[in-house]
Amino acid sequence: MPSQDNANLMVEALSRALAARDGSTHEHSQRVQRYALALAREIGITDALTIDAIWIAALLHDIGKLGIPDDLLRKPGPLTKEEYDQVKQHVVIGADILSAVSFPAPLALIVRHHHENWDGTGYPDGLRGEGIPLGARVLAIVDCYDALTSDRPYRRALSHGCAVAMIHDGRSSLYDATIVDAFLGIVQRLRSGSAKEAGGRPQTRVSSRWLHARAV
Repeated sequence: MPSQDNANLMVEALSRALAARDGSTHEHSQRVQRYALALAREIGITDALTIDAIWIAALLHDIGKLGIPDDLLRKPGPLTKEEYDQVKQHVVIGADILSAVSFPAPLALIVRHHHENWDGTGYPDGLRGEGIPLGARVLAIVDCYDALTSDRPYRRALSHGCAVAMIHDGRSSLYDATIVDAFLGIVQRLRSGSAKEAGGRPQTRVSSRWLHARAV
């Protein structure tokens, strides 16, 4: 079994591989990592192993995109159902990659399930409610917030206010309501710690479900 030092080296190597493949994805992951740690502490997670698992999972939550073709990840328009089904496999691929890392907390499970929805409509396994790992419920919210407020090939960044409203709309359907409430209590502080709000102008409200779905 690999030592913890070797596991740390593997995490660093995977992080560098992600950065080499797509610098913007790596920057997104670094912001998500900071948000996830703050939110985990806000909801009272104190166990060191759980905090470490969330910290690493947040950094590597998109590692599975190494196995997804660039033409799908960077497609400027809507994905077909078949294309979207292929992109959704990034969580399965990522979990498979991370399962090779010896770590005492459920790192791979957090990555696998961070696109599950509270109401059971998410992927890849249709988990619902408290059946979704706690770390994955934390990651789902902060990952979506940063994705919504960042430029993507298929849309410009949404304003902070629009993103917050959409996450609030997903309370008790897409996300754990208790964690949403905690996030809304600290998001302004998290945002002020970032460089600046992405987008910077009001956005037309489009299909909330579509935007959440494309925040992969």
